[in-house]
Order: sequence, then structure tokens, then C-alpha cells
Amino acid sequence: MGPITRNGLEGRLVVLSAHPDDAVWSLGSGMTGLARGRDVLLLTLFDGDATAGSTLAVGDARWRRFASPPLRREEDIRAAMSLGIERAGAGFDDAALRLDGRDRFAHADINALFLPARVDPALWPEPDAMQLATVRAMLRPADIVCAPLGIGGHVDHCLTHRLARQLDNPVCFYADFPYVGQLDEQALASHVERLGLGLVSHSCQCSWDRWLKAALMYRSQVMMLFASQARFVGALAAHAQVSQTGACCRIWSSRSM
Repeated sequence: MGPITRNGLEGRLVVLSAHPDDAVWSLGSGMTGLARGRDVLLLTLFDGDATAGSTLAVGDARWRRFASPPLRREEDIRAAMSLGIERAGAGFDDAALRLDGRDRFAHADINALFLPARVDPALWPEPDAMQLATVRAMLRPADIVCAPLGIGGHVDHCLTHRLARQLDNPVCFYADFPYVGQLDEQALASHVERLGLGLVSHSCQCSWDRWLKAALMYRSQVMMLFASQARFVGALAAHAQVSQTGACCRIWSSRSM
């Protein structure tokens, strides 16, 4: 895996997760396999308390509180511990709870959290100066970053992707679960091509048992998004291409890496 061995082993593999659950669901135990001896840091960006937004998320806006931010962070910590990796949070506000500066929600409803598929990736939301500076301060020069491809168009996933591309560190990318499950291989290839980075895919085998154990730590989101554990496990197993030999973890990187 060329991108993970670059710069020797003095740096880490830093996996950017838009929210608690995103990276662990998408990559699982493959994170440690891809790291090839490097330490792994799970860096979750939109895990802040969003106190003002949480206070307003009542009545018809209750859908915004998929679970309390402290609970979601605790689930994230348990998942990282299960995988034997470090975990940190940037503390940014989740898009569902983000305010516009006038004490109103920045996104009016749940559909507003997702960009239409036709939107050019060059027009995806960009990080502000504070967000970019925060993440840069948490990285080392020799770190390699792994970020979402922005599949599904969730504004926080797209923003995370754009942020990663503004870093000085080499970057590789992963497919966003569960949204990638809506794409066949041709549609996935088309999405990757639209990013304009000349990315090629790489795969490695990893432990399905460890992946699943970590993924199930996010019980609040399993039940909120899938309604049952069995439905979630089925979707995750398909994403991980589970077979008798284990699971398959996939990333995309530029040829130059």
C-alpha cells in the first residue's frame, strides 16, 4: 500500500471522521491494516456539544438530536478502544445543530443536510479558517490523512473532504458508509472521477469480527438509522465484502502517492 508507507513510520495514519461512527463504520479494522505499523489516530471533526443548537432542537426539530453529543463521543471512544487506536475530537458543531448566527438553524430540514448529486465537488462547502487551523494543529508533518470521498452529499462529509484536500499532508480517501451502499461499482467510479484527483483504489484484508465489534459500539446510530441490529449488520457485511477469509477494506489514493 504505497500511500501508507510514505515517509517511513515516523508519522501516523490520521483518519478523519465527519461524525462519530463514520470512519469506523466505513473502514473498521482495516484502519490498522492500512497503517502498516504506523500509529492510527481517529480524528472526529463534528463532535461538539453545539449547546445552543441542542437547546433549540425540541418539538418538530427533535430529529436533529440523533443522540446527545456526549453519548456519541462516548460511543466513538469505545469503538476506538476496541480497535486499539487513539481517538481525538475537533469539537466542531454537527450540521444538524449548527446555527446561522441569528439563532436559527443553518439547515432548515433534514433534506437540507444533503447536497444534490449533481453539485460539482468544487462547489462543496469549504472549511473556515478556524476549522482548518484546528485540524492542522493536530497533525504532524509526516502524518498521512485518510478522509471521506463525500459519497451521499452530507454537507459535513463534503466539508471534511474539502478540508483534507487543503492540508499539506498526503491524503487518501475512503467510501462513506452507509451512503456508498446506494451506488453500484460504475456509479462509485463516476463519483471518484468527478473529484478530479486521478485516484486509484487499493484493498486489504482485515478482521470482520473486530470491524463488527467496533461498529456496534455506536448503538444510538445503529437503531436510529437502521431500526434493527440485524439490518445494520447485513448492510455493513455487504460493504465490507465479508467472506470466509474475513473482510475487505478499500481506499483510494493518487498514483503519485
